[in-house]
Amino acid sequence: MKCLKTLVLFTLLAPFAASAQIESRMDFGMQMVGAERTKDMLLTNYSSGTIYDISHTIAADSFFVSSDCPDQLRAGLSCRYRIAFFCHYEGYQTGTLNIFTSDKNYRVHLSGYCNPLP
Repeated sequence: MKCLKTLVLFTLLAPFAASAQIESRMDFGMQMVGAERTKDMLLTNYSSGTIYDISHTIAADSFFVSSDCPDQLRAGLSCRYRIAFFCHYEGYQTGTLNIFTSDKNYRVHLSGYCNPLP
């Protein structure tokens, strides 16, 4: 049994923002078919211990993720997830990003809407 509990928070990096939020949903808003939008999310280890076995999966047609997260994240360090939304066809798009750690698993619901070309 693990004696040390760790607290891991996701913070959405908003452009020019002075503060961050914990996110379980990420909405990419409306954009035109053929367009692309990206958003960044941080995984930060606020505990005094190390988090192990960091990995992720994504279930989506129009969303893609890349990450610089290592297998282990020491106390006080952060790593980044970059989520991209590609509008391939018209309509409401959804997806789910699952992030797994030795401490806790996270689910982020993704959404966006693609408008037809003018």
